[in-house]
Amino acid sequence: MGAERALARLAASQHGLVSRPQAVELGLTDAAIKWRCSTGTLRALHPGVYVVGGAPDTWHQRMLGACLAAGGLAVASHRSAARLWGLLGDHDLVELSVLRPKGPRPTGALWHRSRHLVPGHTTVRQGVPVSNPMRTLVDLGAVVEHRVVEDALDRGLSTTLIRMPAVEWMLHEVARPGRRGCGVLRKVLDERALGAAAPDGLLEPRMARLLRDHGLPPAVFQHDVPGTSFRVDFAYPELRLAIEVDAYDPHGTRRAFDTDRERQNRLVLLGWTVFRFTWTQVVRQPGKVAAEVRAALDVLMAGEQPWTRPNVGG
Repeated sequence: MGAERALARLAASQHGLVSRPQAVELGLTDAAIKWRCSTGTLRALHPGVYVVGGAPDTWHQRMLGACLAAGGLAVASHRSAARLWGLLGDHDLVELSVLRPKGPRPTGALWHRSRHLVPGHTTVRQGVPVSNPMRTLVDLGAVVEHRVVEDALDRGLSTTLIRMPAVEWMLHEVARPGRRGCGVLRKVLDERALGAAAPDGLLEPRMARLLRDHGLPPAVFQHDVPGTSFRVDFAYPELRLAIEVDAYDPHGTRRAFDTDRERQNRLVLLGWTVFRFTWTQVVRQPGKVAAEVRAALDVLMAGEQPWTRPNVGG
């Protein structure tokens, strides 16, 4: 009975899983394991990895099961690591990196064998061994397109999960000639429209990239308006042109909505031209947004009377 309780306790901490070596260490013999499999007390997920009792099938269980089955240093990596860290959305892909040159290859998993996987680049998150956020960004560049890595970096920076110096250190640490992923991440860092600044979310970096990609002058990010307590998302201070981007969550309450409009009216009274753009406009109508910003810059640089569009498209 003691072994049963210990088995259940261990499985509860491992998404319902236990490996054969762990079961043996708890006192179960090979015959006892085989008997439990025949009665349904254990169910084989991979050779040597078992689901205990009626534990539900989950992505975390499948991810951890693949790591346990691989043995040695094996961790969730690439897109699966990005999911665990919240750098990508949910998906069903089970993707892992292993250090061993040879070993079991669990079915249903995408494998990467890495000679440069070291314990210092790994940790545990949500009960699953995983590459750390910085190493994850490097690896991600080997399997997804440039802009997905950009968004993952911005998500990490906006939540303070990632800091730019740590990303640059990891890139230097693992860079090798021909190493996949390093070139993509290096390009992302070199071209990042916000530089080392940390955004509040994903819409600000997308707006910065929109300005850059359409050949518009770079705006000052998170500009503090002199003589006020206001900060605007983007500004051309010499022209008194402010650009605010409205994601769905930061301005979701009625109080926040009212505060934004009061601040905007104050800025207009101080001689600022204020543009507001929504997520839909920035992401789905970038050409239209760029054209309106360009038109405003042309008007203001010509010295004409400033004009305001407080509710552009909204």
